[in-house]
Amino acid sequence: MELDPDYTFVPLAPRHYMGIENKNTQRNFMKWGLLGNISIQDFCFNEPFQPYNKYHIAEQFFKDDKVVSSLLLKEGDAWINKGIAAATVEITPVPCTVFNMSFFDKLTNSENGICGATGNIRKQCDLEIDNFIVSDKLRSMILDEDSCEYNLFSSEEREEFIFRLLQLLVLGGVLCQYEDEVKPYLDTIKIIYKDLVRVHKKELNYELSIGTTVLQVVARDARGEAFFPSEPEQRQNIGFLLIDGTNRQITTLLHQFGAFHSW
Repeated sequence: MELDPDYTFVPLAPRHYMGIENKNTQRNFMKWGLLGNISIQDFCFNEPFQPYNKYHIAEQFFKDDKVVSSLLLKEGDAWINKGIAAATVEITPVPCTVFNMSFFDKLTNSENGICGATGNIRKQCDLEIDNFIVSDKLRSMILDEDSCEYNLFSSEEREEFIFRLLQLLVLGGVLCQYEDEVKPYLDTIKIIYKDLVRVHKKELNYELSIGTTVLQVVARDARGEAFFPSEPEQRQNIGFLLIDGTNRQITTLLHQFGAFHSW
């Protein structure tokens, strides 16, 4: 019987994500209430990784001493290290199979009723769902299960990592200033996806393959309290692990719905 690898982790120096740190991206984050509420950290690990090891590596990650002593968590307006080791880790595999932005073509197709021919997002009467004001067809597609727009994307498509990014940006944070056109959301998703997801070209047939394994996680301490993310019942409090087996690196992506930040 093959044993799971004994993974250990080392925090890496802060990496410069050129697209995410771009001024336009940061300006959009501020507009959507996300600025200062997203943390991205990188770690390397010691043993080979295969996708079937994903549950094991996530468990070990949140219990590793070096991760515990360096993982940043939100405390008020600041990101600090709280030194919390996980007692349990809830792990949900997230499909990451999309290669390009054509995934959203049916979103921008005016015949589907969400956007007009120029990319403007169609408005509707206000409706409150999960403490979010739904005043346009795009947010209706994301939140309103009773709407016609909700079924534009299949249940499998809605699970995709790139769709999760759409939800994160469109719903935003506190005092989110929603867009009238869909283009800023899609442009920013493309930038984030390119920064975080590794795409490889196979040598034999030059086909593209995605080398990033994505997990949505909820890590809890010995008292059963969630800390990565905290208060996960709020849909915008969300934590991901992105595992790059080729380079033996793991990236955390954590958003905590919180206070508004300016430049």
